[in-house]
Amino acid sequence: MKKSNRFLALIAALPLAAALSGAPAHAQGFGGLGGGSSSGGLGNAASLLSGSGINIPSVSSLPMPNVTGLLSYCVQNNYLDGNSPSTLLSSLKQKSGLDTSGSQYSNGQNGILDTGNGNTFSLSSLTGNLKQKITKKVCNAVMKQGQSLL
Repeated sequence: MKKSNRFLALIAALPLAAALSGAPAHAQGFGGLGGGSSSGGLGNAASLLSGSGINIPSVSSLPMPNVTGLLSYCVQNNYLDGNSPSTLLSSLKQKSGLDTSGSQYSNGQNGILDTGNGNTFSLSSLTGNLKQKITKKVCNAVMKQGQSLL
């Protein structure tokens, strides 16, 4: 992994640790970065990361092929439990007009959120114990977004 990716993952992990711990952001030394919520089910975690210059976008702003690819990534890597995610994935793939040959879908399959204007956020760039927590949170939000697309 490149040094810059490790640095970004470290910076992304710090405010998220505060959000996942349930402690107020100011108690964790992050000043006024907390508060608010973000659509797509990421809540304070996305808000905190956004305030730190690292953006985990709301999954509701992601294109359908990227959501479907991300759901595939989540299922393949066991970030979601049960048969429900696989059933949802099959339903989304069968939906009329879904482009599974494009970069948005393949990026999703690789854990990359396409945030628009050529920008991306890679779940695979995260490391350590927070990677599991962040990715599970994102995968749960992706599953909810996928359900809303049917």
